[in-house]
Amino acid sequence: MTVSSGTRPPDHPAAPGGRADGRRFSAADAALIGGGAVLTVLVAAAATRSAPAAVALLLAISLVAVVALGRERLARASVGAVLTALLVSLPVLALLGPSFALPAFPQAFLFRIVLAVVLYAGVCYLLVRRDPLPFAAKDLLLPAVLWFAWLLLGVVWSPDKLTALNHIAIVVTMAAVLLATAAAGGTRRRLVWFGATMLLGYAFIVGFTILEARLGIRLPTSRLLTAVTSQTYAVTSVFHNQNDLATYIVICWPFMLCALFFTRRLRWIALTLLFMAMGAAAFVRTGSRSSLVAAGISSLAAIVLFWHLGPRLSSRTGKVVMGLVIVVILAAAGWLLFNNSSNDMLRQFRLEALLSQAQAKKGSGAIRTSLTERGLGLAGGTWLLGAGPGQAEGIIGSGTDALGITNLHNWWLETYANGGLVGFALHFVFFVLLVVALWPIARSDPDPLTRYLASGTWLALLGWTIGSVGPSSSVSFAPMWILYGLALAVVSRSRLAARERALTTAAGEPDDAAADTAAGTRADPGGGPTAPEPGA
Repeated sequence: MTVSSGTRPPDHPAAPGGRADGRRFSAADAALIGGGAVLTVLVAAAATRSAPAAVALLLAISLVAVVALGRERLARASVGAVLTALLVSLPVLALLGPSFALPAFPQAFLFRIVLAVVLYAGVCYLLVRRDPLPFAAKDLLLPAVLWFAWLLLGVVWSPDKLTALNHIAIVVTMAAVLLATAAAGGTRRRLVWFGATMLLGYAFIVGFTILEARLGIRLPTSRLLTAVTSQTYAVTSVFHNQNDLATYIVICWPFMLCALFFTRRLRWIALTLLFMAMGAAAFVRTGSRSSLVAAGISSLAAIVLFWHLGPRLSSRTGKVVMGLVIVVILAAAGWLLFNNSSNDMLRQFRLEALLSQAQAKKGSGAIRTSLTERGLGLAGGTWLLGAGPGQAEGIIGSGTDALGITNLHNWWLETYANGGLVGFALHFVFFVLLVVALWPIARSDPDPLTRYLASGTWLALLGWTIGSVGPSSSVSFAPMWILYGLALAVVSRSRLAARERALTTAAGEPDDAAADTAAGTRADPGGGPTAPEPGA
């Protein structure tokens, strides 16, 4: 029998028993089925005893499965690519913190594990790497390096050396988060992936507050889990207390506000409004007055920053929506600060109560006043050298006039009390340099993504000037270090992109895309210019 020219014989003839591929049931198949059955029994048994243990076991199994299924791709991946992925994920893991820990080993949470891997593999990789890392903001980082060196020197005159070393260890850990965030500015793609992880982190953190408010579920890191309080409406999510959560939401607020200027895509606008609503619902349950003022400062500064973009915003609806959002936010902030509601959740925002407490020398207002006086006195009593790293908390919490509170609740005051005038000046110069460097990038950088991130970071830094009095202690407050690192990343990306454009121009190659982007306009189906997209 011959085969006609229009047909081909089958490549794999049917095997006996009707199986097309001829494979038989092997021992590996049996082991796979048996292993799956054993794992199912283990997870079921863990679920009957402890739900967190079952979830942790499922996560471990999922991680092993991902590694096993992707072993060939992982084998082909370069060390640099793996390190880059871990670096990009490090900031969001720092946000989640101890919440993502094994129940049996609460100190071994995911952030510390990944940080240890990054440090070990990163040092080995840098030893064999010949090319310098793409980072173009070393001048801005210099004051922060000098500030850290001053902290190390402060250990010499610190009365409690163990506390000082513990404080240094915390700063080193947070500095790793800052540098990991700053490294995201090496390439535009890396910056996009970093933004995606931050979106997922915000969705989880704010989304979990819904479970807290509706079901009363608390994470082990929350002080409300064991504290006896009448504020049953309060939420903390992955943070320790309400003030930390409120400060994080306010740091994220400018990026959501800027998104309304930088996009006309309905899905991004809808996601932004959803995130705003979720953040507002969580924020009113925190009662943080300082964060409320910080949000107002960022909103007012947005008007100044985006005033020059008015002619380039073709969408009249966008202008109206943006104006309404700012007006509503400012009106809501004003009402919360001066409300006369009988609702306990809303009454905690009243500014009048804080002022009256300070005058009567009782309550939160009196505590804030006393902490400020004692913090200023610490540096003054050490010839402006500072008490030493981490010493302020122990000194304030001891003595006959101790307030029962060991934190200064003010990052600027904490920097001054521990580091003295030199430490405060170095940190303040670092902060001011970031604000100054971001301003021209936010106004005129050719890349819409860089301009968007610069705008949000600039506004968030301005809000942080007041928002920094919210957290109990900011030395371990990951959002602050991520914000600093993002500022460095944006400046570095802008400078690296400028160098790339200069090389392209010098080589005589056309750079039409950059020129169009620099003009701030692009083709619009309606015939007019439109605002640039964050992810364009």
